[in-house]
Amino acid sequence: MKKIVVAFGTRPEIIKLAPLIHELESAGKFNVVKVHTGQHDGLAVDMMKLFGISPDHNLRSMASASDLFELSEFLLPKLKKIMTVENPDAVIVQGDTTSSYLSAMAAFYLKIPVYHVEAGLRSFDVYNPFPEEINRKQISTVAGLHFAPTDLAVQNLINEGINESVVFNTGNTVIDALHRIRNSELFANSKPEILNEIKPSQKLILVTTHRRENLGEPLAFIMKGLIEILESDQSRTILLPGHPNPKVQEILRSNEFRNERLRIIEPMDYLTFQHVLDRSDLVLTDSGGIQEEAAALGKKLLVLRKTTERQELVKSGYTKLVGSDTKLISKEADKMLSNSDSEIAYNPYGNGDASKKIAEIIQSNL
Repeated sequence: MKKIVVAFGTRPEIIKLAPLIHELESAGKFNVVKVHTGQHDGLAVDMMKLFGISPDHNLRSMASASDLFELSEFLLPKLKKIMTVENPDAVIVQGDTTSSYLSAMAAFYLKIPVYHVEAGLRSFDVYNPFPEEINRKQISTVAGLHFAPTDLAVQNLINEGINESVVFNTGNTVIDALHRIRNSELFANSKPEILNEIKPSQKLILVTTHRRENLGEPLAFIMKGLIEILESDQSRTILLPGHPNPKVQEILRSNEFRNERLRIIEPMDYLTFQHVLDRSDLVLTDSGGIQEEAAALGKKLLVLRKTTERQELVKSGYTKLVGSDTKLISKEADKMLSNSDSEIAYNPYGNGDASKKIAEIIQSNL
């Protein structure tokens, strides 16, 4: 059996890699070693439990690293040790986190093939998002197989000189995860209490914001925009699950941003979040994965970022970038909420079979 290390460290990585891990394990031809680098240690535990994943190694980097320098210093030696001992035939990384980049580099230093899931996304701005744009470009330089989620991502890689014979449009594994959970008994039998508190007549706006580039003043401007959205129409309610980052919490809990219809709540588990997403009339987010989920479900969407590597969503006219511009956030939200047209799904990410495609490609290449 071929041994494959799958590295992940954040909640979104677990969501997107869980279906692939299950696909590889069920194939019966791979020994899958799961390495949790541990940036989202608390948030990740519930997610791994939901998807039935138990890590073979947990590095708990959240408790040991406070910035990118410390994370690199902490993780690289430990990843070297794990990969030296495990001696895998390949290492799988997902997306663009710093732990994905470091895992790819550790494998490269040891001359272990790197396979990149969700390859080819580009914002073409090295500092936005930071450091993700450089992380994913660097991973692309050492990866042997590139599993791109869309045609545009494929073209980005080919434009950078990567041989198209090792680039595959598989779709995005986030759709696999979405289907897996929504078809489960757990989802069918879960009824989040938070939705009982939202009157049927209320238009529900779901907001998530936590990215590094939105910390500080930009987040304050976003919050002002949310207050304006509520003040312009009494039939609106906002649910905002507060990210545990202290810098985020400081602004979210400020007395400056108070409205009885602005509900700042604890982070939601994935099941609850999916129910809230279903109920939402509009989604405002700076999360990449939530952009994808909203698109797949046909939800009206605004992106709280200046740039996006998911450029298909903007180019198609499906969504708009509003950044942290208070007036633009309020204006575009008003336009979308007042539009009585039915929601139009725009899903460039495949049909939920990305993990199967990836597993088959890996099997034929190992």
